[in-house]
Amino acid sequence: MRDFLCFGAAPICGGGFLNISIPNLCMDLLKINMDLLFSLSSFIGGGAFGGFVSTIINRKENRRIKKSEAIQSEATAKREDASAATEMMGLLERTVAHMENMNSYNESNSESLLKMVRDKDIMNEKLKKDLELLQLNRIEDHRRITGLEKTVERELSWRKKSDYHYCSVIKCDLREPPLGTFNRAQHE
Repeated sequence: MRDFLCFGAAPICGGGFLNISIPNLCMDLLKINMDLLFSLSSFIGGGAFGGFVSTIINRKENRRIKKSEAIQSEATAKREDASAATEMMGLLERTVAHMENMNSYNESNSESLLKMVRDKDIMNEKLKKDLELLQLNRIEDHRRITGLEKTVERELSWRKKSDYHYCSVIKCDLREPPLGTFNRAQHE
């Protein structure tokens, strides 16, 4: 049969005109598939009603589960926060220990540098005193050398003069001054 179904007041081809509307169509379908429709409606209705009943019966349990999940997620968040805080405290403790090591190192370095500066100052004072002493010794040596130079010059001048007055005769009456009576301090 080649029937085409048209909604509303539509003709069915091949057999004549039938007035079929949507409500009529639904009624025809209901008659045909009543068992299927009953099964489908009980399944859908039963599921919805079962869900409603389950919601009412398990209301406290659902709240407890949601509360438990919230508490569990809060506990997980707190655990993560505690873990992060523990890690930060460990990092802070390592940083503090490192800073204490650096401070003790800096203190020991500053103490050794201060000791070196004090030792250098003491050595500089000692060297200054030694330098003053050496300058005094140099001045004294220069004075002695100058005195010795004058003595040598005087001796040389006396010897030049004595060459003119040299007498080889020991018992000479003309000798001026007589032998053994010459005083150089008088002739200067």
